[in-house]
This record gives sequence, structure tokens and C-alpha cells, in this order.
Amino acid sequence: MTSNGPGIKQVTREGDRMNARLAGRRILITGAASGMGREIARLFAGEGAQLGLLDVNEASLSAVSSELGAFGHACDVTDRSQVNLVVADVARAIGGLDGVVNAAGILDIVPFADLDPASWDRMLAVNVTGPFNILKAALPFLLAAEAATIVNIASVSALMPMPGTTGYSASKAALSMFTKSLALDLGPGIRANTICPGVIKTQMTRYLWENPEHSDRAADRVALKRLGEVQDVARAALFFTTEDSGFTTGTQLPVDGGFSWR
Repeated sequence: MTSNGPGIKQVTREGDRMNARLAGRRILITGAASGMGREIARLFAGEGAQLGLLDVNEASLSAVSSELGAFGHACDVTDRSQVNLVVADVARAIGGLDGVVNAAGILDIVPFADLDPASWDRMLAVNVTGPFNILKAALPFLLAAEAATIVNIASVSALMPMPGTTGYSASKAALSMFTKSLALDLGPGIRANTICPGVIKTQMTRYLWENPEHSDRAADRVALKRLGEVQDVARAALFFTTEDSGFTTGTQLPVDGGFSWR
């Protein structure tokens, strides 16, 4: 495990920082080295938050952390002992925690008959137990804050089954229900909400959106007739992390272009 220093770089001009929606907030983001997690980190940094960024990919995490002037720490969210140490390290570096975004996740698309038990175990470990480990370690810091937020990134697969996603759908549905339960247990001081992205252009879905035929078919299935961008998910995460959603907890928000309700 390595870290790249606690210094937080000014990512906005001072005048802008005073009016930023996350000024003074201290937020931990997992899966921050790529995809949705990286875009959430960029948006949150631009809104004035002090960030602790975690990812298992140390090299990519170091680049993102340096770009944003954030505190980055390599971490496998399935390793409970490591998580406990790293979360405490992050909280010390940025002066506590009052927000968590769990964006780390893995996907294995395979029919159930061919699903390797090791793949099933790994998806549950990363997609469900990982957020549990992070939030269990972060809870003392969140409780010490005047108010705090939790955002868990699930999937539209948590809302409706799709071929080849038995393990993934089960893990993301579990994450969504876990978040609802957190909202009940931790309110009113801590709000917890779930984002359920549809097909978002990330490395994980490259197999789909790099193929024009597959991409066009996927876009045609949604009301907005396009695939999602990482910015779409980042803006939803910002909404759940600010007082714009101050009377919202325990919800699951599809960010899928109008797919899951059709």
C-alpha cells in the first residue's frame, strides 16, 4: 500500500471555492482510478471537496490523485484488515470523513450454467462486501460529522434481470437493499442512497460501445437514444452528496436513459 501525500491542491479559484457545493466536505471515493469513480472524483474536486481516493490499481490511482491534488491510497476493498487501516489513514490525512462514494465494482457476463463459483464469490466480495468493509471502517468518522452522506453505485441490473448477469445482478441488488437498510439504521444524521447506472461508456463496457452494431442496439432500447457517459453518473452522485437531496434517503435512482421503467 502506498499513498501520495495528504496535501490537497487548490483545484478551483479561491472565489469559486467559497461558492462550491462541496466546500469543506471530506469524502472518500472507491474505484477512483477509472470510469465512474474517476469522474466523480474530478467533479467533487471541482466542487471544493477534500478527497481520499482508493483503488486496487495503484499506478492509475496515483495519476488521478496527482491530477486532483487528492490523497490517494491503494486498497483492495475485499481485504477487511487493509480497509480498516487505509480508511483510518485517509480520515487522518483529510481531517475526518463526512461522505463516502462506493464506486468500485466488477462485472462478469456469463450464463449461469457456465458461471464459475470463483467468479460468483469475487463479484459478491467486491460489489457487496467491499462497500460493507468500507462503510464499517468509515462509520466512526461519519458519525462524528455533523451530517454525512453515503452513495453506493449499483446498476440497472439491480432492478431487472438481463441475460448472463446472474452473479452481477444478485450482487448489485444486494447492494441496493444494503443501502436502504443503512438509510433506516443510520438516519437522521447519515443519508444513504443508491445510483443504478445503465450502459455507461467505461472500460468495463468497452466490449459493447466500441462495436457500432451493439452500441446502436443498446441506444435504441432507451428513451433518450444514447448510451450514458460517466458525467451522467457523477452528477447524480453530486446530487446525493449535497443538500439538493437533503430530504432523500434510501432511494435507488436509475441513471439509464429511460430503460428500466419501460
